[in-house]
Amino acid sequence: MSWSRWPAPSRRGVVFLVVAALVVVLAFVWSVPVLVQAGGVLVGAFVLAMLAVAFGRPAWSVQRDVEPRVADPGEPIAVHMQLTRQGHSALDVVEWWEDASGGGHSGVLLDEGRGRAPAARYELRLSQRGRHGIGPTSVRVSDPFGLATRWVELPGESSVVVLPRRVPLSADSALMDVLGGRDQLVERPTSSRGLGEPDVLARPYRFGDPVKRLHWKATAHRGSLMVRQEEQQSRRRVVLVVETRSDDERELDWRASAAASVLERLHRDGSDVQVVVGESSVDVAPDTSPHEALISLALAEPSAAAARWGDPGADRLVFAGRVDVAAARAWLAQPDRAPVAVFVHASSDDEALGALRREGWTCLTYRDRDDVAELWSDAEVRR
Repeated sequence: MSWSRWPAPSRRGVVFLVVAALVVVLAFVWSVPVLVQAGGVLVGAFVLAMLAVAFGRPAWSVQRDVEPRVADPGEPIAVHMQLTRQGHSALDVVEWWEDASGGGHSGVLLDEGRGRAPAARYELRLSQRGRHGIGPTSVRVSDPFGLATRWVELPGESSVVVLPRRVPLSADSALMDVLGGRDQLVERPTSSRGLGEPDVLARPYRFGDPVKRLHWKATAHRGSLMVRQEEQQSRRRVVLVVETRSDDERELDWRASAAASVLERLHRDGSDVQVVVGESSVDVAPDTSPHEALISLALAEPSAAAARWGDPGADRLVFAGRVDVAAARAWLAQPDRAPVAVFVHASSDDEALGALRREGWTCLTYRDRDDVAELWSDAEVRR
């Protein structure tokens, strides 16, 4: 397809121009003056057609309907397009071409005299997470005689969001045992509501729990360290932190996919989840849809800012990229307890990972092509 902001002669126009030149030549060969005038008229008509196409604007607008607006990777996306005449114009629409996320779709649309061209429909299948543009639409216009043609871009664009790829995660995982709360509730001491204190629950001690929350009576009863937990806080709350600091888009894609997969696993199990992407966060209650959080993960882009750590009282799972010594020191300086686990890229600084592990952090390394489900199932978590 030839693209130019300037008009070009159509096939009919080329034939027309050749005939005009032939008429002029025959006029001199046969010494017939009237043929010179006829040839001049033909050439003049061609020049006028080129000028009309060069400076004229088509009085057409495009209406586009995209369904669905938010799609899973590989899900069919239907695009319906309608060209409508908005006013009077000497230019006719001959053909259309529409940019759709780096690809193109085209077709022939002829005005049928009703100010409305036949509707067009095509289908997209996108696999890369993020926001994808659809449009603008370009139309090839022509003069009424079809002698000249030019491509003109019509205003108006649409977009569709493709969610991160998710994989089913097993419920039989050490990470799920901690994040899903299976090791949480084992003892309910006698209620002390009559003394004006909240009812409390006891769960096993996990690395990073404050010593002041140790429940000594439950510890003596069970023979192992137990931690106090108020009843109103007994519902498991998990924070998924996605670090967006990255020089590699593929790393961030892996993190978004892993976080989205974990989010769906926890949501199915009734956990209260907070998803932190960079400096923004979305809360997902058990009775609400995780749709908004998935969109936030889909639109995550590399940035230089460090991610917030979310609710300080919740269990935390961090999805990070390449970790250096400075990032490790910043994490260790956080006043909150250590995360349940941190996913870090396998190319992270060994000294940084060593410092984190010496402080009891669980660091799980990954590469861009690693299977999220396999890494999830094989993870070993220090509790």
